[in-house]
Amino acid sequence: MPKTHKPVLGGREKVKVAIAQISPVFLDREASIARAVAAIGEAAKNGAELVVFPEVWLAGYPYWTEGWDSNIPAWIGGRVMFRDAAVLVPSDDTDRIGAAARQHNVYVVMGCNEIDSRAESSTIYNTLLFFGRDGALMGKHRKLMPTFSERQFWGMGDGHDIKVFETDIGRIGGLICGEHVMTLARAAMIAEGEEIHIAVFPGAFALHTGPRLEELDTTGAFWGHSSVRAHAFEAGAFVLSACGIQDPNDVSDEFPHKTTMNIGYAQGGSSIIAPLGIPMVEPTFGSKIIYAELEAWMKKAISAIVDTVGHYGRPDVFKLLIRQDEWREAGSQGKRASSALADQLKRSAEKHDVDERKVISAVERMAQAAE
Repeated sequence: MPKTHKPVLGGREKVKVAIAQISPVFLDREASIARAVAAIGEAAKNGAELVVFPEVWLAGYPYWTEGWDSNIPAWIGGRVMFRDAAVLVPSDDTDRIGAAARQHNVYVVMGCNEIDSRAESSTIYNTLLFFGRDGALMGKHRKLMPTFSERQFWGMGDGHDIKVFETDIGRIGGLICGEHVMTLARAAMIAEGEEIHIAVFPGAFALHTGPRLEELDTTGAFWGHSSVRAHAFEAGAFVLSACGIQDPNDVSDEFPHKTTMNIGYAQGGSSIIAPLGIPMVEPTFGSKIIYAELEAWMKKAISAIVDTVGHYGRPDVFKLLIRQDEWREAGSQGKRASSALADQLKRSAEKHDVDERKVISAVERMAQAAE
């Protein structure tokens, strides 16, 4: 049946959404999942159709520091707990979250520490998981570039998971914390036509007040607030900005860095932004579930003013290249990328009536010369 219109928010007039601004049980995967399941149920009971959790909520952000002068027993103990709390995707853990989404008929976006599923790797990634109403894992996104000391804990993501998900409540995408200062990463999400953007952070922090580099933001100076408001306006999308909260009582006394963790800024600060860049829910602190109703007319109206990749895009002047077929990773996934590139070259050769063997041979010679 042909389409008769181009829907916004899946054709809905409004969609109720929720941010679960609650503390995980730090580095306790099992207990945190149980808490997440309860929060999903509560949000659904209050009418939410999308429930979002903050950055690496499952099961905790690395709020401690390390270096070559680290105390060895503490370093080992912390690293072992961090690895044991990481999530395998897919697994019984993701199945439990999916089951909650299915039971309550909601979409769930969950931040987690994800351990690489390949047998030869134990790299951990900062990842967003996207679950559908049916409980299926729609996909995931790994943070492209861990920020500053985060590089001690997480590997780098790649371009193949820069995408949005088409759903019956709209097109949903997301980025993680510092990715919001990666201008081209945001441009890629806008180019994918997202209508609901998920932005996740470990808390709302100031970088200029001291004495620590990250301190609780009490004046609205957190750079994340301005970044997500700008993205909402530029994308013409709703933004759910989920900021983490970590209750000290949810940190086990057995965690060796408990007394030196910088969790003073992990007190929330989540907000929900309209497509005009105006907060529908101002930054909110404390343990709670935050709700808002997204209304389709807001998205429809703003596009008449600034349609970033439409009439405002100027494709004759600018071009965005997202390298999704050329990402490199050891093992079978790297082979898959090479196969995808070969297929792309063959299609291009056929299109231009060129001998595909000569094209592939030329590329191979160029690659060898570059090495």
